[in-house]
Amino acid sequence: YNEYKSYLSSCTMFGDDDDLTNEEILELMKTDPPGLKAFGEDWRKEMDMHPLFMDKIPDEVIDGTFDRTKWPVLASHLDMMYDDEDDLEGCALNYKEDGNTHFKKGTKRDFYLAIISYTEGINKKCSDNNLNAVLYGNRAAAQFNIGNYRKATQDCEEAIRHDPKYMKAVIRAVKAQQKLGNIREALEWCDRGLAIDKHHAELISTKVKSLQKLKVEERNERKRMAMELRERKANAALLSAIKSRGIRIYVPEMAEAEAETEEERNQLILDSLRASSCGTVSLNVDNDLVWPVRLLYPEYSTSDLISEFCERNSLLDHLSYMFPPEGTSPEWDEDGSYQVDKLVVCITSTSSSSGCKLVEVNQKAPLAEVLVHGEGMLVSGGVVTFEVYVRNSETHMSHILGT
Repeated sequence: YNEYKSYLSSCTMFGDDDDLTNEEILELMKTDPPGLKAFGEDWRKEMDMHPLFMDKIPDEVIDGTFDRTKWPVLASHLDMMYDDEDDLEGCALNYKEDGNTHFKKGTKRDFYLAIISYTEGINKKCSDNNLNAVLYGNRAAAQFNIGNYRKATQDCEEAIRHDPKYMKAVIRAVKAQQKLGNIREALEWCDRGLAIDKHHAELISTKVKSLQKLKVEERNERKRMAMELRERKANAALLSAIKSRGIRIYVPEMAEAEAETEEERNQLILDSLRASSCGTVSLNVDNDLVWPVRLLYPEYSTSDLISEFCERNSLLDHLSYMFPPEGTSPEWDEDGSYQVDKLVVCITSTSSSSGCKLVEVNQKAPLAEVLVHGEGMLVSGGVVTFEVYVRNSETHMSHILGT
């Protein structure tokens, strides 16, 4: 920064360096000074890989490893700091202190740098088990502080391997497992710590709280499993009712072709039945199918939704309520032409010979009978859809009769 500031002050276009604010200088630092072009197009990349100028920590740090061939300058810098083949313990200790210095600064960048130092100390493979335990334990703390809870736990395991009574590592592992939501694993670490010190207040408190959480978790799991069982039984009963009535549910041909098992085909049907936000077919206490039914009025581009239409009821039951003989017509029926005795109700029917087509249905028949008329009506998107016309109206003649 200071060198760049001096460079700017030497340029006649800027004059005295006091004329520039710090923000302006930092902004100018994003551009390439003319003198640095002599170093080639990759000068910024090379500077970023130098330990004195890098502003990004190597990704390898996150994994607790360090690729010296990829970062030779950084590796040489670390070697010059502490390399002494005759004093491995001393080198490891120096790396530990260097890591502690970064760790105490408390920034994410410094936690990464601390991991580099602790890793270099570990790689010295000195014979001091206590020092190795501390190096692993400290690296676990740094990993914990950047959110690498699994790697923190792994380092705690290594720390305990070198020093079986290293309580700090145990406590760190407990906290890491709590962060991961692994209550049972946290309890296992509590037990390992209490085996070292059965009166450890923090571990006792943590174990009690974890057991309470585990109890709640197990109760919730039992509720979830019971709910899943009820849902599976309800789905099985629903599918059985639909199939026994011969009702056909639309499923995309490609998806149906890819379904290899009966279970997969059943799931496709269930997904189709639940595709609508208008409601879902269900079985009532009398084992009757209750459908969401949509009535379309193509002439006016409007519709009505009956969210619960029992299969025992007829279309006439609902139409008589919606269009009473002496009642008020809907706002969209300006000329009052929608009268029950003048209406035609149609549904899409499937046929092996003619495919899908609109057919007129018997309004007085129960819905259950309407849905199995002929070779079977097609229910798409989980909603039974009918089209309602005024008989012999222009829209009726064009849509149904094709005239």
